[in-house]
Amino acid sequence: MAVLTISGSLSAQVIIREDSQLFEPEEQVYDPYLYLTPFSDAVGYSIYGSEYRKARACRSWGVNLCLVSAPLFALVALSGVGGDNTAETLIGAAGFAGSLGLGIPLWRKGRKKLDWMLDDYVRKYGPKPRAANLSVGSTANGVGLALRF
Repeated sequence: MAVLTISGSLSAQVIIREDSQLFEPEEQVYDPYLYLTPFSDAVGYSIYGSEYRKARACRSWGVNLCLVSAPLFALVALSGVGGDNTAETLIGAAGFAGSLGLGIPLWRKGRKKLDWMLDDYVRKYGPKPRAANLSVGSTANGVGLALRF
């Protein structure tokens, strides 16, 4: 699904008119999210190594516990309520609470660590913003100010 979304968004950037001429937008719009997208696994493993692997595993376990295990345990608990089976209800409720109790902190911890790695990567290797520079220098008629941006 993600591959289809990415390929669709990349192909949507080039617009073809009905007369089959390639049309490109007149001005390029700076998109800050283009530079702040998460980096690939190859970059993560090569720069951060096992720290990146642990953060991804932590986030993946948290996501799986919250989005897969918790709903399954909720269904088990609800099926036990309808059938007057208290053991099934207790197992489902305990599993649901345990899945969310473990999944949410793991998901948050992994996401926080991955966000830190992304911020560190952008700080070290990302494009640097340019600041305006005002300087005084000599000109043909004397001294002048130069504003560079």
